[in-house]
Order: sequence, then structure tokens, then C-alpha cells
Amino acid sequence: MRAFSKMGFLAHPKANSFPDLCIVSIAAVSAVFFLCFPSAAQPLSPSQSKALLRLQRLLEYPPPLAGWSNATAFCYLSPSPSLSISCAGGRVTELSIVGGASRPLSANFSSDSFFTTLSRLPDLTTLSLVSLGLQGPLPAKVNRFSSLQVLNLSSNYFSGVIPPEISNITSLQNLVLSRNSFNGTVPGLHPLTALLQLDLSGNRLGPDFPSLSSSLVTLLLNNNSFRDKLPDSLASLDHLQKLDLSSNQLNGWIPAFLFSLPSVQYLDLSKNRLTGELPANLSCSNQLGYVDISNNLIVGGLPSCIQSNSSTRVVLSSGNCLNSRDFGFQHPSSYCNQGALAAVLPSANKISGSKSNLGLIFAIVGGVIAGAVLVGLLVFLIFKKLRPEDREANNIFSTPSAGKSLVLVASRSPAEARHMSRTIRIGTLGQTPYRVFSMEELEDATNSFDPSNLIEDSPQAQSYKGWLQDGCWVVIRHLKLRQKLSRRSLLQYMDIISKLRHHHLVSIVGHCIASGPDGGNTMDSVFLVSEHITNGNLRDHLGEWRNREMMTWPQRVSAVIGVARGIQFLHTVTVLGITGNDLNIENILLDQTLTAKISNYNLPTLPNLKSNKGGSESPLTGTVDKGHLSSIGTVANGEKEDIYQLGLILLEIITGKSMGSRSELDSLRAKFQKILADNPANLKGLADPAIRGSFALNSLRTVVEVSLSCISKDPKQRPSIDDILWNLQYSVQVQDGWGSSENLSFQM
Repeated sequence: MRAFSKMGFLAHPKANSFPDLCIVSIAAVSAVFFLCFPSAAQPLSPSQSKALLRLQRLLEYPPPLAGWSNATAFCYLSPSPSLSISCAGGRVTELSIVGGASRPLSANFSSDSFFTTLSRLPDLTTLSLVSLGLQGPLPAKVNRFSSLQVLNLSSNYFSGVIPPEISNITSLQNLVLSRNSFNGTVPGLHPLTALLQLDLSGNRLGPDFPSLSSSLVTLLLNNNSFRDKLPDSLASLDHLQKLDLSSNQLNGWIPAFLFSLPSVQYLDLSKNRLTGELPANLSCSNQLGYVDISNNLIVGGLPSCIQSNSSTRVVLSSGNCLNSRDFGFQHPSSYCNQGALAAVLPSANKISGSKSNLGLIFAIVGGVIAGAVLVGLLVFLIFKKLRPEDREANNIFSTPSAGKSLVLVASRSPAEARHMSRTIRIGTLGQTPYRVFSMEELEDATNSFDPSNLIEDSPQAQSYKGWLQDGCWVVIRHLKLRQKLSRRSLLQYMDIISKLRHHHLVSIVGHCIASGPDGGNTMDSVFLVSEHITNGNLRDHLGEWRNREMMTWPQRVSAVIGVARGIQFLHTVTVLGITGNDLNIENILLDQTLTAKISNYNLPTLPNLKSNKGGSESPLTGTVDKGHLSSIGTVANGEKEDIYQLGLILLEIITGKSMGSRSELDSLRAKFQKILADNPANLKGLADPAIRGSFALNSLRTVVEVSLSCISKDPKQRPSIDDILWNLQYSVQVQDGWGSSENLSFQM
């Protein structure tokens, strides 16, 4: 049995062996020790011990390797969240080290020397070196590990090209090189016929699409610089379950076969330059549960199998030029025609080398232009025939006037709005699976709840930071029960807790239940395990005085859209919803990619408990007190109170200033309302100086209008979370159009 699973970084085997136990006897621990470490019967050879000690020096003595010496019995070391060594026959077979490096190792570090030393451990099957500050090129000698099955070098500072010799490690099953600075063309990986997982995300690889093995189950190439067309060879990936190609510059038509790959479950092609129209008769695999084709240059309609969300499939398609508002926010057709023209025109050298094709090229270009003109004329005639009241109803915002609501509020009942929100749980996909921890695992993660790991201590709860075996930072909260509950009742409640996982929440990833003094019939406390976000909160990133890079206007709006999506999820995750949350801007945390995550949200109630407001009667202690601004206007409805809090966050990202009192808020509200009524161009004067000149006026104006509606003194006048998302995304589209025109003007 290995300290890490065969995937190298996914799970600890003891989690499966003891999923519900919080107390393990000494005898059981001893038995597990001898089962897990058969290498204990044979010590490590002296040459391999020396190699490990040299690695300690080359890595500049990182904390996970502290205390190593000539007397260290490496094969006897108990696995920890940051270090695991497995041996067989006196030789190291698995080495996993997880650091917390925030910068590269010193200039004295040599990746070539480092891998030369590693090659003295030739029997490695798992090599996982995560977040250790490793820098420089990845040397060709990486292929010296002929038995390697797992290679994980993620979250380091490697640069240069990926050496082609890596394709000689034919035993590889998992190759993870994500979050480095690799660039250039990916070497051909088709010889890796055993490869199941390939994660090259978060680099600068490209422009050509790589040659891949047909054995892949997971393929992650997102956040790179691939500019190629999607190759037909992807059709051979019969085992592929997850494909993420988002945030590249891929172009051309989307191959229809991607949607019908026999095993595909997750397909993300968003934020590329993909063009054309999807065929109406396109078919989808029954396994396909998530499709994101948003923010491309796709025109026309969508095939029936991805036209809308369903209970089994989530579809995202906004930011294209589709022909229906049912598909979310869409650009005008001219926006995508520009992209189509760029895709049609060949390079200059091809034109000069093939003059006979010039006529065909201009015919195609002329046809595209003529089609765009006809479509534009048709749209003009349709809008001209609309009555004034119809035209106003079809605009997102009406003409500003004093005393009139500026935000479009959909005319649907709360029940209808809740039903619509329930179908948009896109952020739950791709989350770490929820699991039950043993007390032993939590003690390992926190070094037996060492006081140095204590980050919060109150009469209601204690919070500790910790490392899991997969290298993830977590926060472990110890919460007491307000009342004694049977094991069955508590397990029912924890099943509800397990649903609190979303891309824009600080998600709860697991729990452990502590037994009461009666030996297990009742429970007296619960340990909740949550993500640990260490990149500060939203307010930290709004001002340079925090010694952080200030967020641009598009980044600010994107962050608030994330907050809105998190609120939308909380309002719909249970029948009653989780409302009245503590949405202070300091409780909006940002990860390394500036993705916004709501922390300190309320916990749900048990179905059989009375509650005045969702989360107010959770059976667990440690609920969060509201901030002083959350009670302004005495909001009775929890959903509208959350909308009010969101409005305050919007005002702060606009102005860069917090509202210290109600009088300051009322004064700012009056200024904005007067400017909107008299001369909206003057909004620039109230914007944060750090973002002036970097935003489209209409984008700023839209967000100002949304914020004023959110903080309306009459809760009934506040928009729904669905309407807020609609309008904020419209602001992004306006900003994108403005940015494109600015770039075009600069180039001209």
C-alpha cells in the first residue's frame, strides 16, 4: 500500500480504510504501519540515503525535509501531508514532497544537477515535487526513470521547452506539469500509450496543438497559448472523460465529434477564437454533463442536445453571436464576422505563393461581407418596426430619468426565479470530491492540532490550518453541537453540508464527527474541513497601499460576478436557501487566479428545525455575527439582505473606498443619482483613480446602476440575483467591445 494513490496526488488510502472513525486504537495503527511499510524489514542502501541527503541540500533545506541527517532511517519515516517516501528491497520507489514556496530557489540552484542526483534513485515509480521553487529548464535526463508512472512537477518555476525525451518514459500514467512557465511546442506524446492524465495547464505552451496518446482519460491544456485548429486526431480519444482547452487562442470550427466522444463528461472550450456554426443534427454523448463554449465567435443556433440546461447537463454559451437571447449574452453578428474573416484569410506568404487562389479568396471574403450586410439590414428593419414600448422592453436599460429604476428586472415570480437559479449550478463541477476524514488524518494535517497552526480561537469554534496528503492547504474548524443529536440525524445534516462546494465559495471539502462520552450513540462536535485561500481578500487588491497589484476594472467586475454566482448558488442549494450571509467585502477571498470565493457564509438548518432565516438555527456553533452595514434598512428578507450587501461591494470596487457610515452611503448614493440624471459622463470623477482611463463609460455606468438598485431602501425594489448577473455580464460585454475598439485604434 502506498502513502499516495497511484495517481500520485489524489487520496490517502487510510481515508478509504477508516472513513467514519475518529478514534483508532494503538493496535490498529500498528497493524496499518506494518501493512503500509513492508520496506521496514530492509533498510535503505547507503548510496540512496546519500542521494536523499544531497537532494535536501540542493532544495536548500525546505521545511518538509527538516531534521534529515546521516542517522535518518528514510524507509521508516511516517508519511505526512508534505513528505512521503516508500521503499522496496532497500531502494526508494516513491518520493513525494510538497512545499509552500512563494518564489524560486536561489540562483545557485541547477535543475541539471538536481535531476542528476534524482537519477541515483532509478527505481522510482512516483515522483511528486510540488511547490518547491524548482527553476530552470527541465533537463533531458528526466527520461532516466524507466519505471516512472507518476511525474508531478506542478506549481514550480520551470521554464523553456518540455524536453522531447519525456516521451521515452513509456510507463508514465500521470504527467502533471501545470502552473510553471514552460513555453514552445509540446513534444509528441503519442508514444506514451499508458498515459491516463495529462495536465499542462497554466503555462505558455503553443502555438501548435500537441500530438497525444489515445489512452488519455483527462486532458487539461487550459491557460496556454495554443493557436491551432482542433485536430481530427482528438476523435480517437475514446476513453477521454474530461477535456479543458479554455483560455487559449484556438481557432476554426468546433469538430462535432467532440460532443459525442463515448466517455466524455466535461468539455470546456471557452475563451478561444473558435468560429462557425454547430450542425443542427449534432449528437451528444449520454455521459456529457458539462459544456462551456462561451466567449468564442460562434454564430447561428445551437443543436438540441446543448440548447439549454437540464437536470443532467449544464451548458454555457454566452459571449458568442448566437441568434437567441435564450443563450445568454451575445455579441452582434458583426463582432463574430470580424473573427471569421481573420480565420478565412491565409497568411501573406501563402497568398504570394498561390496567386491562382486570389479570386477564390476574394469571393469568399466578398460573400462573408455581403452576408453580414444582409443580416445587418434585416436586424435594422425588424427593430425599426418595433413600437417604442417594445423597443424599451428589449433594451437592458431604459433611458435614465429621475426617480425611475435603471436596472431591468424580469417579470417572473420568486418561485420561477428560484427554479431558474437551481439549473445554474455550473460552479459545482470540477470541485474536489467531498469525503469523510478520520481523526488520525486531521491530526496528521495539523501536527496533532499544534498551537502554531491555530488561526482562530473563540468559545464557539477553533480553526486550524493544515496540509492534506495531496498537498492542499485546508482550514479545519472544530464546531460543537448546540444540542445532542443522534448519529442518524447528524449524518443527515452532514449530507446537506456536503453540498456546499462551488467555484465561488470557500468550499467545505469534508468532515469528521467526534463521538460523545457514551461511545458513539450521540455526537458532541464536528470538524469541518474547508479550502484555505491565502491570497488576501477583495479589499486588499483594490489599493496599492496593501503592497499588492491593484485590480483592473475588468478584473473587479469579474470578481463581483463570481460573488454573485456564489450568492446564486447559496440561495438555491437547499429548499429554503442559505440567505442572510455575512457578505462583507473582507469575507470575499481571492485565490491566485483572482477568482472570488465567499467565506463565512451561513450553514444550513436541519429540515426539522424551526428557523426565522436560513442558517440562523444551524445545529453547529460558530455562526458569524453580521457587520454593522448589514443591518441598514432592517432587511426582513434574507435574499434581499444579501443583495444589499452585494451592492455595498459594488460601490467599493467602483470608488475604491469603503462606506464607513450610513451618512457616507446616503451622500454617495445622492451623488451618483444626480450624475446619472444630469450628465453620466461625470461618473468618471467618482471612480477609483487607480482605474480611471481603463474602463468604458457605459460599462462603469451599468455597474453603478446595478449597485444603486441593490442598495435601494425599499427591499422590494432590489433586483433578483439572476437580474444582477444578467446586467453585470452585459457590462463585461460593453467593456470587451470598448477594449477591442481601443486596440484596433492603436494598431491603426
